[in-house]
Amino acid sequence: MLNENALNAFLALAKTGSFQDAARMIGVSNASLTRYILQAETETGLKLFNRSRNNSKLTREGQEYLGVAQDLKSDLERYLRRVAGLGDTNGGVLRIGCGPLTTRTLILPALTKVREEMPDQRFEVLVSAYARPLDLLQNDQLDIFVGDLTYTPEADDVEILVMERRPVAFMAHPAHEIHGRGPQSLNDLFEFPFASPHLHKHWKATLTKALGGDAGAAKKVAALPQIESDDYAFLTALLDWPDFIVGGMREAFTEMLASKTVKEVDVATPPFWNICASRKPNDGSAALNLFWSKLAGFDATNQ
Repeated sequence: MLNENALNAFLALAKTGSFQDAARMIGVSNASLTRYILQAETETGLKLFNRSRNNSKLTREGQEYLGVAQDLKSDLERYLRRVAGLGDTNGGVLRIGCGPLTTRTLILPALTKVREEMPDQRFEVLVSAYARPLDLLQNDQLDIFVGDLTYTPEADDVEILVMERRPVAFMAHPAHEIHGRGPQSLNDLFEFPFASPHLHKHWKATLTKALGGDAGAAKKVAALPQIESDDYAFLTALLDWPDFIVGGMREAFTEMLASKTVKEVDVATPPFWNICASRKPNDGSAALNLFWSKLAGFDATNQ
């Protein structure tokens, strides 16, 4: 097995293609980097790079070995993290990634239930409209992700729990003129200023199709949203204005609906979110396994 220096050198050179840039990336001299690359090739018995005066490119064998090296790096980081957590009386930090629409509907209830059984457990909740959340799981940057996976291709070595398929709700100020127009199509709705979290490629394609699928629809969707933010406190504040429409899960607007400071727009055919939980299988702490079981319980309740 490669030692850590040789492994880091290989991955850095594979990424940059430049000895100078790779050496700078891992904080060693060019001579040390050269020595580590030779160690990697000696220990693997493979020629990993084709070297030229200006760059170094992976050979076919190097390209095949890259995945092995990335897995080894992930395993090493996981090992170091687990060793570091052995002396942590709080059980380490559970890193939860989630989309903006799930914080109140799923994350908060599950977190509350876990804390009832593990009151000393620490949590880090990272809220963002992640473009490739499964990559973050596979690279051990997150322990669990809860959010919309509609646009995400299937990935190996990831366990996925489909929570629910939910319609998107659209809200506006009670005085907004759209409320007097009866059931609205998406085309009608997007005639008004619109605010939402980031719209990924999948959502832009979905909305383009819903608006007719022609060049005019594509142009209209390309300009959406007029205001983009993953912070729902900010988005809901926009509803103080009488012209904006904000999209999201209905639960994000519970208090505002109860106080009648916003009103739900009547949309004839709303789009749907596919809410899923995902994690790496057979690789969980007690806190992760408990959090997962609570989410699975919510799933059973929703069926």
